[in-house]
Amino acid sequence: MIKEIYNPIGQVFKYLSISIFFMFVGYMFGLFLPDSFIGMANIIFAILIVGLLIMAIISKKSIIPRRFSMNFVYLFTFVDGILISPVIRYYVGSLGSGVVINVLIATLVICGVLGFIASKSESDRFLKLGPVLFAALIGLLVMSILNIFIYGRLFNIIVSIIGVLLFSAYILYDVSLLKSDIEYGNIKDRDDLSIHVLNLYIDFVNIFLDLLRLVREFSDY
Repeated sequence: MIKEIYNPIGQVFKYLSISIFFMFVGYMFGLFLPDSFIGMANIIFAILIVGLLIMAIISKKSIIPRRFSMNFVYLFTFVDGILISPVIRYYVGSLGSGVVINVLIATLVICGVLGFIASKSESDRFLKLGPVLFAALIGLLVMSILNIFIYGRLFNIIVSIIGVLLFSAYILYDVSLLKSDIEYGNIKDRDDLSIHVLNLYIDFVNIFLDLLRLVREFSDY
């Protein structure tokens, strides 16, 4: 049997780790952007959040193909790292690199624990959450757009908390969806895992950015 599909869940998390590495490479590349680009951090941050939410919606609803080259995922995460770079530089400047690293570690722990829970559960246990999560995702998108125009600290905190909870729940759902695809024999090669890696990457990035926003808001108190 092909090694890539012998342990699909393990392979997905391996490719997710590689995707996060490409995001880090993109982030490092973005460090060489002009300093004037940093002034656009808040705008880029808002657009990025909305863009990732839209990407999450279309990937959950299979508007984009469910099967594409894993290289596309790596390219997407690399470009995403470049876009995230000025945002992370902003948080490093305001919170310190140590805090940002701790938030990153916390995000990895959250994703790892929830992924483990879902992988050890029945595949249909969290799939039934799909309609509720999708409705919440649409609501979060609307709130994120409103937050761009009516920014307020309390509203920003609420949006961030909802984002962390929602995408944490989506990790349970997405791993369960992967297990369901495995059980129905839909995973035959590496590229069949690409949509699952992309979904989990989007969950990871949204949790990371929302946690950073929460820490930044609470640091002002």
